[in-house]
Amino acid sequence: MTASASTAFQLYSVRSDSDSLPDLVRRVAAGGYDGVEFAQRFQEEPPDAIAAALDETGLVPVAVHADLSTIEDALTGESDLLERCAIVGCDRLVVAHPDSAHFHTRESVRALADRLNDAAAALDDRGLELGLHNDRRWTRPLLPGGVEALIDATPVPDGAADYLQTAGRRLRTRNAGTVPRGTPLRLLAETDPRSVWFELEVAELRAGGVAPTEALSLLSDRVELLHLRDLAPGSGLGEFEHVPHGDGVVDMKRVLEAASVAAVEWVVYENELDTPPEEKIDAGRRFFDRTLGE
Repeated sequence: MTASASTAFQLYSVRSDSDSLPDLVRRVAAGGYDGVEFAQRFQEEPPDAIAAALDETGLVPVAVHADLSTIEDALTGESDLLERCAIVGCDRLVVAHPDSAHFHTRESVRALADRLNDAAAALDDRGLELGLHNDRRWTRPLLPGGVEALIDATPVPDGAADYLQTAGRRLRTRNAGTVPRGTPLRLLAETDPRSVWFELEVAELRAGGVAPTEALSLLSDRVELLHLRDLAPGSGLGEFEHVPHGDGVVDMKRVLEAASVAAVEWVVYENELDTPPEEKIDAGRRFFDRTLGE
């Protein structure tokens, strides 16, 4: 198959590697990727050195993952995140894994959407774009209105709300299908399409009982990046474990074909296997060579 998207490597995969970010950038470039995506260490290391490595290699800084609160702090001058992005020439920020409290009810999801729209509008004024990275909580059934207040007012075990949502979706995780109504993903699809775009994590969608191709169809041309991981059923009902790309329940060929049809700009390799970090960059390159060359 032929894919129109460029390939990138998510540096969160090698977060335990002792090499500096500039050296990791050079290793990603040597691995034959087109771009690199940054995570938490981006805010800890000198941006000038990162920029120099990017200039030296020609690698594209695809995006930076950051907490929504960190982005909001940066917009008020309490963080240097925006300055760091400017130095390295990266114009995309991605909110990954917002707190689970945002995904309990329609009201909490809509409140998150309002914050995202506000942050996206403020970033646009500074020449930056805002993306949103999903996880499996986006496909869990939302609790009825008022339950969140009841939970706050009633002594219940920690994580009870998450457990209720998880129990409601476990029976449908084996056979992924369409995006259910009354889920956070449906509501977040209603964020301002002119401002907020999506980075879809295919393994998280599949673990939540949603076919990645269906999510791509729902979000249409708003998906700019696609995160690639794979999973296999674990020992418990609705549980999954990390496996090498192509060995699990994610149909990588169909996902990449759908990404090409949807004109997704970047496909991003992420590896959470318990393997040495120095092996992961090469493993991603072999995966892309094997899959994109079919």
